[in-house]
Formats: sequence, C-alpha cells, structure tokens
Amino acid sequence: MGCGPPPHARTETDRGLLRHAALALLARPADVTLHGGALALLVRDPRTRARYLPQALERFVAGDPQVPASALVTALDTHADPVLDAFRTRLREPRGDGEALRTLAEVTTPALARRVTGLVREVVELRPELAGQVAAYVDRRLEHGPAARAALFPLVTGLLEGGPVQVRAALAAVFAEAGTAVSGVLRRELLDLLITSERDPSVLDALLRAIAARAGTPDGTDGSDTRLLVHRIGMLLVRTPEGATRFDWALVDLARHVPGFAGLVAGWLSGTPQEWAAVVGPSTRRMIENLAGVAGVRVPA
Repeated sequence: MGCGPPPHARTETDRGLLRHAALALLARPADVTLHGGALALLVRDPRTRARYLPQALERFVAGDPQVPASALVTALDTHADPVLDAFRTRLREPRGDGEALRTLAEVTTPALARRVTGLVREVVELRPELAGQVAAYVDRRLEHGPAARAALFPLVTGLLEGGPVQVRAALAAVFAEAGTAVSGVLRRELLDLLITSERDPSVLDALLRAIAARAGTPDGTDGSDTRLLVHRIGMLLVRTPEGATRFDWALVDLARHVPGFAGLVAGWLSGTPQEWAAVVGPSTRRMIENLAGVAGVRVPA
C-alpha cells in the first residue's frame, strides 16, 4: 500500500489544481458542507496531508460521509498512529459500519497489516455484532494470498479459539467457500482447523449449511469432499442429544431447499449405510430419501 496521489491526478499540475480548489473551498465558510470532501482530497496529497489530517480525522470520527475511509488509508504509511486511532474510535461506536473494515482489508504492508489485525480483534471483543463485517474482512484478506498469512493467521486462530459464537459462525461460512487458486489452500487449512477445534452446535450448523450451499453451485466441492465434510460435522454434533437433533433437522431442511442435496445425501446413506448409521437416524433417512424422490432425483444405488 502506498500513499498515492489524489484520485484522477496524474501530473503535478493536476495535483496543484486540485489542491488549489480544495483550499479555496476550505476558505469559504458558506461551503462548510463541502469541507469534508476538500479535506479528504488534501489528505491524499502528500504535500498537504500533515497540516489537514487532524481535521479530516475529526470529521471521519464524527461520521462525515465526505471523508471516506479510503482517503485516510492513504495516510497510514506516514501517520499510522493517529489514523488507526481514528478507525478504532469509529468502529467502537454503534453507528460504525463495515466500510472501514472493508477498506482496511486492502492494507497489505506487513507491519501495517499486523497492526490492523490487532485493531480488528479489539473491535470484535467490543462489538461482536459486527461478525458479518469481520468475516468479510477475513474473506478479502484471504484473497491476497500467502503473503497475508503472517498477519491473518494469528487473528483467525485467536477468534476460533475464543471469539464470540456469532463471529465463529460467520467465519465458518468464509472457510467453506472454495475461493480462488490464490486463497483455496489457506481457506481449507482454516476450515480443517475450525472443524478440529469447534464444538458449539450453532457454529457447526452454520458450517454445515455453508458446505451444503456450496455443493449446489457450479464451483462447489466434488461429492466425495462434501460427503467427508458433512460426515465430520455430523460426528461432532451427535456427541450431544441437542447436536444430534440439530444435525438431523438441518439435513432435512437442506434437502428441502438446496437443489440436488437430497439426492446427494440419499446416495451417501444407501451407498455406505454403516458409516452413516451413527449420525443419521432412521426417520431422517426416510425423509431425505422421500425428498429425493419427490424432487425427481434418482437416488444412486
């Protein structure tokens, strides 16, 4: 990540014109509603950043939509402490949305990326309701490939070990995604880590549903991998009566609503009945086979 010039400014002449226009706006009290945009531009400009950054940070923390997170991220290389403090304050407040986290996901400089992950962990502890935005942050960071591992892995492992349930459930859906060639290996590593360490039924239920949904897409896992993952989740859930009930109910619900899933599961149940007898009850098996038949799907022998 570099500081970069203001948007659309390709030459020093362009930057000078934009700088002059922004300074002229700030000098006009009548245009106070436009001051946020002018400050955002001046912060992007290395020549004026130091002078106008405090005002821009103040407006950003106050929620001025004309001072976007993307403008402040350009100042991280030169003013990391005050910029991260502003993000911290903004994210701690109830009105803070996911824009800040989405923007911070693009910070790739190793030292800064580590500091950002520390900030994300702080935010999770204070505002677990941001689970979806935190998961989106992790999802985006995964797509930066192996270079993101050093900063991302400690954050994710910490969240899987002791993070709020809703955050772990949101992460489960991220790890169940196939991703791209860049992120696939790390996603699977984190998926295996989650399955090894997770015991909460609601998180395992979220993972099961994400895997089933992925199985119904063109880029989903092949049948054998899906079968393995579903069986592993089932073995974890049936350790408790609540978990066993939840697994049976989820399988039936997914068989009803995910195209092709009923036929897929019915094939597993009939193909290796001993393997599945410990995790799927007789009544659930009959319901799934009936759903596969109703859906017009041929159940493999």
